Amino acid sequence: MNTNLTIRPADEDDARHLANLIILAGDGLPLHVWEDMREGDETAIEVGCRRAARSEGAFSYVNADMATRDGEVISTVISYPLSDEPEPIRPDEIPPMFLPLQELENLVAGTWYVNVLATYATHRKTGAASALLDRVGTRARKNGYDGLSLITGDINPALDFYRRLGFSEVTRRGIVKQGWDYDGREWVLLHKPL
Repeated sequence: MNTNLTIRPADEDDARHLANLIILAGDGLPLHVWEDMREGDETAIEVGCRRAARSEGAFSYVNADMATRDGEVISTVISYPLSDEPEPIRPDEIPPMFLPLQELENLVAGTWYVNVLATYATHRKTGAASALLDRVGTRARKNGYDGLSLITGDINPALDFYRRLGFSEVTRRGIVKQGWDYDGREWVLLHKPL
């Protein structure tokens, strides 16, 4: 199914696709967070586009690769290296809903982190996500990293996909929802040696 599949670095013009795909990957959490970041009459999705078009920050096109088929964007991965040193956890500076995520990231310090992997529904099971993860693994190895890590919700159907690709569960933390409507109960930290 990889016929006519192309993987390329993202650019600023991909901001709308990046925002839409991160909403899919995050089960609505990004929209929930972006709602509070609106400026003026900006919509939540416009906040996501603005953030994706930045050249700095974790959620930025500079950390993304796009999978296209016949020129159409079908999937993305946003990934980057985590520092070798765990980030200090300061509960007074991190919103409670992000504390468990930071705790989990700290457990895999020094790995290459897959922040977002998402495919538009009509293009799932076509090999795009696997191809993107292969590219991330190659980049991580070339840069001296010996493992990939990611965090997902406990009810995410992609858990089986990640396990088939060699990821294994490290641990879990309870989800703090703060008004986010999501049926999951735990964040699941996964790791794959390279």
